[in-house]
Amino acid sequence: MSVYGYRRGSIFWALTLIAVGVIFLWQNFSPGVRPWQIIAKFWPILIIFWGLSKLIDYVVARAHPEQAPRSLFTASEVILLLLILALGTLVSKIVLHPWQEAVGIDMGDEGIARLFLNSYTYTQTVSRPAPAQPHLLVVDRRGDVEIRASDQSTFDAIVKKTIWADNEADARKISDQLKIEIVDQAGRSLFQTNLDSLSGGGRNVRLDITLRVPKQTSAEVTAEHGDIILDGLHGEQSVTNRHGDAHITNIQGLVRVDKGGGLTEVRDLNGSLDVEGRGGDIDVAGVTGAVTVNGEFSGEVQFRNLPQTLRYNSQRTNLTAQRITGRLDMDVGSLDLTGIAGPLDVTTRQKDITVSDFQHSVKIADTNGDVQLRAGVPPAHPIDVDLRKGEISLTLPPASNFQIDAKSRQGEVDCDFSGPGLKVSKEGASPSITGTFGKGGTTIRLNTEYGAVRVLRQGAQPPAPPAPPAPGKSETTQTLGRRAHAPHWAWLRADHLPRVSLCRACLGPI
Repeated sequence: MSVYGYRRGSIFWALTLIAVGVIFLWQNFSPGVRPWQIIAKFWPILIIFWGLSKLIDYVVARAHPEQAPRSLFTASEVILLLLILALGTLVSKIVLHPWQEAVGIDMGDEGIARLFLNSYTYTQTVSRPAPAQPHLLVVDRRGDVEIRASDQSTFDAIVKKTIWADNEADARKISDQLKIEIVDQAGRSLFQTNLDSLSGGGRNVRLDITLRVPKQTSAEVTAEHGDIILDGLHGEQSVTNRHGDAHITNIQGLVRVDKGGGLTEVRDLNGSLDVEGRGGDIDVAGVTGAVTVNGEFSGEVQFRNLPQTLRYNSQRTNLTAQRITGRLDMDVGSLDLTGIAGPLDVTTRQKDITVSDFQHSVKIADTNGDVQLRAGVPPAHPIDVDLRKGEISLTLPPASNFQIDAKSRQGEVDCDFSGPGLKVSKEGASPSITGTFGKGGTTIRLNTEYGAVRVLRQGAQPPAPPAPPAPGKSETTQTLGRRAHAPHWAWLRADHLPRVSLCRACLGPI
């Protein structure tokens, strides 16, 4: 008689332990291997193998029908699966995501190792005469880099060395072995160290670098794990910042920023700005030249006082704006712009958009979100809004002249403006506002698939809430009342009230 008592689960877990042990053993022979990075990226394979093990058990059990079938998962295995999912997700968030730098925590392999070591700090100064046209190259794998302009003609560096070791003697030995210098190389001044040649590739060493340089210095700065500060330089600047914040102020010349995470802050730049990559917040103000941002930035994005063209391109939003005199704030679900003297062109999805005090053309395409526009002057340039789902509200000065084509296919329309050339159709499946107001002029096109379209007169006071119709008042009587008040009547409907008619002349219900 065949007895099926084979338990593959024990072999599966044994192989899992062997695999984890091999990864950490591999690191001992190859210091470049990062076990926690490997585990954080590939831990879901554990669940895949477990599922394959269960599938094999099921197939083998089918070959032994004389045995009672085992359940697919026991209660303890379900709990274990949930625990693996929770721990795997937590490890991935901690090890792979750049939020660690925001709170000053390094949870890579060396970061975990440092929890069991002591830290020791040493300071070293380096100085070298600068050439007539200084071009400085700085690369720092771990640590902050600060470069500030001065009236001197030398490169002066103060380096704070933080070393993690078992004891002070070991830390002092590493500090003595660490060489820091500024050398001339191919027409550039290179800040260099022998950090990579130290034991373990210098993984337990952090260098915070502070440099005072001539004002006319052009710099190329890379900080893989740390912040970058540039202040007061005259010349082209290039910043590469993988995990950390970048603060750039009072620069004259082109600035290029390549980000991998963290904040990007630029203030008072007399030149153009190019930002690429990904990260958190962006805060840009007082840039005299063009500003271009390409990438994915998940935090709050702010632009202020940009007299030239702003271009922002991401997977979700493409925006071009010229002459921002006020402020633009944008996050995942909203875009607010107050004060723009030039054209605005936005293509996005699932954002609520508010534009106030605009003076030029506006073109907006959005898939899902409300759009509110408030013109600062009577429009003299086209206004074009196209939504798939959302409400459009356009507020214009009383002295405006325009040609309008506004439609809501599954909603309603309201218009504060009236005249012989303007037709407001509220009935049917596609309410619309079409025609000409005043002397004609610029074209306005508003279109939404699901939502209301409202064209409002600036400064108009909203009417008092209408009284309910008198009991027994028939629809025929209401219709006659509307005709008596024509052409002043218009629909007014609150979301929680039935549709009623109101006279614009007497502000009384019809």
